Parts: sequence; structure tokens; C-alpha cells
Amino acid sequence: MNGRCILMCSGEFHPMDIDRKPQDFVIAVDGGLKYLTECGIEPDFLLGDFDSLGEEYAETVAKYRGMGEDHFRQLPVVKDDTDTLAAAKLGISRGYKEFLIYGAMGGRLDHTMANIQTMIWILRNGGRASMLDGDTRVTVIGPGVFEIPEDFEGTVSLFSLDRCLSNVTIRGMKYEVKNAAVPNDYPVGCSNETLPNGGSKGAYYSIGEGTGLLVMTENLLNPHH
Repeated sequence: MNGRCILMCSGEFHPMDIDRKPQDFVIAVDGGLKYLTECGIEPDFLLGDFDSLGEEYAETVAKYRGMGEDHFRQLPVVKDDTDTLAAAKLGISRGYKEFLIYGAMGGRLDHTMANIQTMIWILRNGGRASMLDGDTRVTVIGPGVFEIPEDFEGTVSLFSLDRCLSNVTIRGMKYEVKNAAVPNDYPVGCSNETLPNGGSKGAYYSIGEGTGLLVMTENLLNPHH
């Protein structure tokens, strides 16, 4: 399946271009319906417990409810799965492998962490997911090679989501390493940089073992903390 599963959640969302393709499957996750409406995008599926939608969206919710289970699912407020995880499970069940998640960062830190865990679930169930907001893309990567897009210029940080990432190799970046260890109690992978003048061509991160969080921020060079 060549299409992507696009989830619009109800966290903070800074206006950005959402390149929806005809084969993509767009899920409005609860209050994310508001953001899609502002972007002029009509979702294919509406899912959530709808505890964060105002009365002004009651007509839209009723419309999708009337379209049946192929387009609508109401979740209980009290549940184990978050709305975002339920949406991810729906996308996986329909055969999608690539997930783009918007409105999933900022605001409540616990929700952001829950969405990162959802990306881990997607990875371990055969997919790959990225959270996008403004100039930032956050991706969970497992063993293997992750190539930095050639048109990307900015800062890249790698954090371990396991006890330790082993055999980490970084090439084509300002700071390179080979067969290094990246533990989860020391931020050694923070704030790497692409090379100037389009130097990210051929740049990549490779992990031998473990699950990592890759944070890419465009045009953010040199500011360190």
C-alpha cells in the first residue's frame, strides 16, 4: 500500500502544509477535527471519545456517525488505549505502514509522551511514524539505517528509548561516530548538525540494537543549552 495514514490529534498544532495525496487515509482524532477544518481538509474517518469537541462540531460528528463504521468510531472516555493509539491500530489494521501524526506535541507533556509510545507501538507492528509540528519532525527508529533527507538543513538529536542504543554510527553530520553507545541517562546524542551548503546528502544514522527517538529541527543551527 503506497498511501500514508495521517492522524490529526488535538494537541498543539502550528499551521503548516499538509501534503495530502489521493491515496492517503486521514483520521481526525477527536479534537483534531478542528485543525483539519481550519486546514480545509476533510477526514476519511472520525474517531475519539469527543470530550474535547465543542457543540459547534455536533453536526459534523452526527454526519460521520451516520456514515457508519467505515468512517466513524466513538470510543469510551474511560479506556486503556489513548485516542491516538486507537487511531494507529485502525491504520495498521487497514494495511498502512507510514504514519504522519500532527497535533501530537506541545501542551500536556503526558500526552506527548503517550504519543511517542504510540510511535513505538507502530514501529513494533510493522510501520514507521513521525510526529510533525512547525519545523520539527520526531521519529522513532529501530535497528537499521535512517537516511537524513537531502533537502534537510538543521539540527538532529538522537535519544535512547531503551536502556542503551548499541553500535550507533553517524555519517555525513558535523559530529560523526562509529559503533558508539547512546545510553538513556546521558544526552550525548543531542544537537548534531547538518553540514553547510546542502551537506546532508548521504547523511545517515545507523542503530545496531535498540529503539531511538530522532528529533529533526529545520534551520536550527548552533543554539545549544
